[in-house]
Amino acid sequence: MNVDNLRLAKDMKYEVLYWALGFEELNKGIFTKVYNNNLKVEINADKQQVDLGNKISIVNGETLLLTTHKSFVILECIDKLLTMGYKYSEIIIDLDNEYDIYCKDLYIKCYEWNNLEEDKIEFKKDTFKSISYESRLISGVIERRTSIKTADGSIYNHGIFESESRLDNYNLYNSSDIISDDFIVKAGVATKYTGNKSIVVVPEGVTELAPCLFWDNQVIKEVILPDTLVNISGDTFYNSSNLRKVNIPKNVKFMGNNPFAGCPNIEVNNESPYFNLVDGVLYNRDFTRLIYYPISKKDDRYEIKEGCRILGKHSFYLCDNLKEVIIPSSIIKLENNPFSGCTKINLVNKSDYYHIDDSVIYDKDYSSVIGCLNSINTDCLVLKDVKRICRNSFWNCKGIRKIVLPKTLESIGYNPFVSCSNIEFESNSENYMVYDNALYTADKSKLVCYPAKYAIGDIYLPDEVITLERGAFSGCDRMTNIHLHNVSIISKTCFTNCNSLEKVYCSDLVTYIGEWAFAHCTNLKEVSVYKDCFIDNNATLNSNVNINIREELSNYVVESDNLYTLKSMTKSYRGKIKSILIDPPYNSRIDYIGYKDEFDSGYEKFMVDRFKLASELLTDDGFLVINIDEGEVDHLSSLSVLKNLFHRIQIYKWEKLHPYFDKNRNVNPNKKVVKYEFIIVCYKSKASKLNFIKQPYLDGEVLKEKESKVPSTFRCFGTNSSAKDEIAELFGNRSYFQTPKPLKLMKELVRATSNKDSIILDFFAGSGTVGHAVVDLNKEDGGSRKYILVSNKESNICKDVTLKRMQMVDDKVNFID
Repeated sequence: MNVDNLRLAKDMKYEVLYWALGFEELNKGIFTKVYNNNLKVEINADKQQVDLGNKISIVNGETLLLTTHKSFVILECIDKLLTMGYKYSEIIIDLDNEYDIYCKDLYIKCYEWNNLEEDKIEFKKDTFKSISYESRLISGVIERRTSIKTADGSIYNHGIFESESRLDNYNLYNSSDIISDDFIVKAGVATKYTGNKSIVVVPEGVTELAPCLFWDNQVIKEVILPDTLVNISGDTFYNSSNLRKVNIPKNVKFMGNNPFAGCPNIEVNNESPYFNLVDGVLYNRDFTRLIYYPISKKDDRYEIKEGCRILGKHSFYLCDNLKEVIIPSSIIKLENNPFSGCTKINLVNKSDYYHIDDSVIYDKDYSSVIGCLNSINTDCLVLKDVKRICRNSFWNCKGIRKIVLPKTLESIGYNPFVSCSNIEFESNSENYMVYDNALYTADKSKLVCYPAKYAIGDIYLPDEVITLERGAFSGCDRMTNIHLHNVSIISKTCFTNCNSLEKVYCSDLVTYIGEWAFAHCTNLKEVSVYKDCFIDNNATLNSNVNINIREELSNYVVESDNLYTLKSMTKSYRGKIKSILIDPPYNSRIDYIGYKDEFDSGYEKFMVDRFKLASELLTDDGFLVINIDEGEVDHLSSLSVLKNLFHRIQIYKWEKLHPYFDKNRNVNPNKKVVKYEFIIVCYKSKASKLNFIKQPYLDGEVLKEKESKVPSTFRCFGTNSSAKDEIAELFGNRSYFQTPKPLKLMKELVRATSNKDSIILDFFAGSGTVGHAVVDLNKEDGGSRKYILVSNKESNICKDVTLKRMQMVDDKVNFID
């Protein structure tokens, strides 16, 4: 799992990166930048391609396509080289070769962040430097990491891209880690503050402050930054309400999104020539970007300087003294809701790039919502025909009681409705739907927002939900319990200020808990997670909570449409399941068995969709075992999809009638007598090897067993009738479940296809025989196998049969509903 992918906001086609690189959107969807050598580069955001003006050579191509994370790294690297002063004629892009970019003696291989590979290049001559290059945009600034290998085998991590201009001879060096009692510092970057002091001195040698380094720190009062500092990342001091004093040292060149947002008492002292501090308001060097307006400033009116082109993210955050701000005609870009938290403000807009209608800020052509003034008060806000709602657009708009999403809406950015405590939704968009008052993507795989006024008591999520988007439950302070169900991803700020939550159980399906996910939950006592779940920084900030890390995987019964559980499992169990044993519907059109068994022409798709997902879960030496009858055995076993997914497919017989086991069998004279059913065994690869089993056999009237290879016909492993006898022993009635499989049959199939420490999955769990078989086999051979049983809500089978049976044989089974 690439955690950085989960941290990224993937909306708006990375347009925020283009702005960060200095491109400007002077025409809709077209971003342009002119470099010092008069090279004009254009990015078409909709087509996601870069026009380099036929000046930079692209081997086997004319344009650079922005279709992968790596392609954006390549774009950023080219931008850096051009900005440093390299000529376009000196740069070659070759995506099919050993390196991606060749620039004079710099041979550069680009990587997605945190996917760096070892440089195994063997130098044949000493004329070039082999560079592994990573970059990303985070909190408004570009972060870079390089590994520079020279011909003598030396490796350096700094010395080239820190320079503002090209050099004939670079001073390569390694930035070492700094030992500090209060900070974790890696390669010059202060990545974490571990202290608890009111006056903080950042050590000399630190060149960069990581994003959110002092986020919501209520202890610090003064922070003294060193002269070695070059980069102050975004949101560095966010909401540090007791912070009084911070300096911007003389060598600081880069600054991310408003580092001082939410600091009501701060005094900023600027020593850097790269920034201008005028009456407390912070601009960049040429006044083209406004970064920060102080909360404490008493003026009720402010006129942004003419010539300013960009208002930075949250630049006026919580500036509630302001009643009027004049936006000059020079403004071409409002970043992420600059006026969030300003409840009294009126905007006088002179920019042709924006419109303000009914307190909503729209872009030039009314295709996007940029933000909304917190002073809005309306029973129903009907948005214009926008295509997107940008990030944080309606943050803290408590005066909106209903919002109508237009038919044209295609995308919604993160945290769109956080703290809109009175809101409800109506959607006319085919991309978003309202279900039980909450807003979801159209397929319900992502929960966008659960309104606080409806989140009361126990909250259950639909089967389809796999991702909880940023801020989805933020401020739901009357929610006492959340059933996460099939959720795998809990995004940033998801449950902030959910003050009635006391315990949260995250099943083994949960793979990621984002930053501040459970921050400011005043009554939260425990969050239970499996050890492989990645818990991001500050996930429980200012919540007095115990994180209970479970060291072992759990056994589960899951009540859900299995398709959605399988989709979730591809994130948490991919390549981990040794054996999948299923007894799916036979498509036999029987109506008395309690679950759907008639699919008409849809049966193949129903099964194939699940086979594809199941194959992703298997270990390389795993098995998929399918119990089926004569009606579908040939159809399923011959599916081209199965043949493509699996190395080998073999069909076995199961003798389902036998007088020894059928003493209590009820014979229906009107029902066709079928002696055999079939077992399709799909081998994932050549490495899949069946184990020996314990073969039952009759010695006279005595049932015995012996070690044996898996037989071509499973005889004496029990029958339908004996399986119903087992049901009667458990539930007191042979007809309590109509289509069980015998315990011995499933136990030996588990033995044949798994090891003692394997994970076993049955996503058509029915009567729970597979889980029971796993428990029995573990008792027999001392194994530690785990099981996951999935059954849907039809006829309440999951609760009344599957779960009930497993609770009889396993007192530690966990139920996910």
